[in-house]
Amino acid sequence: MKIAAILDCRIHSGGGFNQALNAILQMRDLAKGFFDFMVVTSIPDNIAHLQELNIDAVYLKMSIKDKWLSFCALNPIGRKVQAKWKMIGALEICLVRHQVDLVYFLEPAIRALSLQRLNYVITVWDLCHRDTPEFPEVREFNQFLAREHVYHHCLAQAVAILADSTILADRLAARYGIDHDKIIAMPFSPSPFFQKEDQTRDDNIIAKYKLQEDYFFYPAQFWAHKNHIRILQALLLLKDRGKQYKVVFCGFDHGNENHIRKFTVNNNLVEQVIFLGFVPSEDMQSLYQHCCAVIMPTYFGPTNLPPLEAWAMSKPLIYSSLFREHVQDAALCVNPDSERELADAIEQIATYETCRNKLVAKGAERLNTINEERNRAVNLLKQTLLRFQKRCECWEKRE
Repeated sequence: MKIAAILDCRIHSGGGFNQALNAILQMRDLAKGFFDFMVVTSIPDNIAHLQELNIDAVYLKMSIKDKWLSFCALNPIGRKVQAKWKMIGALEICLVRHQVDLVYFLEPAIRALSLQRLNYVITVWDLCHRDTPEFPEVREFNQFLAREHVYHHCLAQAVAILADSTILADRLAARYGIDHDKIIAMPFSPSPFFQKEDQTRDDNIIAKYKLQEDYFFYPAQFWAHKNHIRILQALLLLKDRGKQYKVVFCGFDHGNENHIRKFTVNNNLVEQVIFLGFVPSEDMQSLYQHCCAVIMPTYFGPTNLPPLEAWAMSKPLIYSSLFREHVQDAALCVNPDSERELADAIEQIATYETCRNKLVAKGAERLNTINEERNRAVNLLKQTLLRFQKRCECWEKRE
């Protein structure tokens, strides 16, 4: 049996891109000795990023026909036309040519509906459009409806659904009527670039970005839901207490950076807030190593990569209390609506070494637990794939 992973996201998508790379590496390792495996990407720049991890990939531009077929599947007339004329798109033609049996979508993908013959596994990262629909990135220009289309029409047809936690698996089953047995809770893992053997502490990174040790670090793209504004408001409260701490933001701008920069200037926080923009993956480990703590008062979750990376780098974590169930006691959890709680947490970590040490120890324990959960999930995924392989023997391979 041959499995093909589909990588449609760009490196600027941040955590989503890194998690997709993790998923590729995981499936490649799982496939050894059991299945053939390949990667197809619709982003030409991804070829070089994959090669850094010794992953070969096939580039295939996403065609207008594939998009059209995806939307035809939602329409009764479109479905009849597809069935009558046996229409398949460029993606499926490519996959069939490569003798693929099962397609692995690394993110929620409407293009799964363009597949007319091949089966697929699909990934769901979160259901935050349902949890917090007020944020512009999931509210404006039909983004909410677009996500609902994917979940309502793509999930039930999948051979398996990979969710990042048992919390998300439960919500998928409850909200979309998915059989729980079809959902595999596969925890995230730190960026694969953290796991490269040549990654060591590089003190030159401090000079490169003109930083000083012991800043609070928030690696997150500039979306409204990332809640950068609450950090700035917390800094103002701390300033009133006579305490000034530095915060480093890094991440690609998705339209909200200007709002954060304006607040920074208007409230005289320029000396305390550093904007690094998008940072190459090879610099990220050192940015973690030099920080005092990682801070993430996000509204979207329950899982994100920075907590895992903070724990992996032995750094204390401040996280949103909305997702306390996920991090448990391995973080100082704060109400993302409360700048006062956030200010108190920043001051506590900056002031008390025992607090920092306790969080680091708890973070290591939590990371070990998540790793054990992931190992069990990988074994379950392997059994699911082996079962699908047996069932593939019942029909002739597609040509």
